[in-house]
Amino acid sequence: RKKAIWQGAAAAAAEVGGVVPESASGDLLDEVANLVESPHVIRGAFDSSFLQLPEDALVMVMRKHQRYFPVFSSDGKLLPAFIAVANGPVDPEAVAAGNEAVLRARFEDAAFFYREDLKQQLAEFRPKLKGTLFQKDLGTIFDKSVRVEALCPALAAAMGFAAAADTAVAAAALCKADLATYTVTEMTALAGTMGRHYAQVQGLPDDVSTAIFEAVLPRQAGDILPASPAGIVVAVADRLDSLVGLVAAVGAPSATADPYGLRRAAYGMLQVS
Repeated sequence: RKKAIWQGAAAAAAEVGGVVPESASGDLLDEVANLVESPHVIRGAFDSSFLQLPEDALVMVMRKHQRYFPVFSSDGKLLPAFIAVANGPVDPEAVAAGNEAVLRARFEDAAFFYREDLKQQLAEFRPKLKGTLFQKDLGTIFDKSVRVEALCPALAAAMGFAAAADTAVAAAALCKADLATYTVTEMTALAGTMGRHYAQVQGLPDDVSTAIFEAVLPRQAGDILPASPAGIVVAVADRLDSLVGLVAAVGAPSATADPYGLRRAAYGMLQVS
């Protein structure tokens, strides 16, 4: 099934001069193959005006929400097309039209959230984090961001990145802010990604925008790692705060339980540093 789906998706994408990215041959392909017994590949399209939205948000909606394969041009630009996989004999035109309608509604929601986010500066979202609890003894996400910001100067000096301390502090102040945006509230996997995007749109320095994104890296095993000095400092500071604070508040993880993901945080910090 996986082979048939992948070959069919590639062929359908080629019909519009596009390709399905190799990254979709992993978890997405596995998930789709497990959802259908008799796969039938369907190509659909969406209004090109939606391409004005951040590409990451569009791809997230297609891949995570709808289990569609996005289609890209040979030079890596997202095309207004997608590949869906139906189960069993279907009317291709009817199924394509139905999927297009669903995707259009999803994209319209994403466009609304994005427009609402752009009405405020990224820094204006930070105070809203006071309403989101991190841990009862450690305060809110806002409190955590304040601790991470305060930790950055000394940590940057200790890591040999003193020259990047100011950038790290600026990024640390904003690296959690996108958690309060409408877009990330709806699509939490875009945390960091949208923070970088809004920082760029609002004209913040590139090194600050990059560090805001890199603060969340690595997000899972095999993910990319921070590359900039400021990004490394903020990523380590965030994980240090979590490890020290949560071990003190709730104790170290046991052999069978790690509700706060401390092992992942520790491993991520070691990878980064």
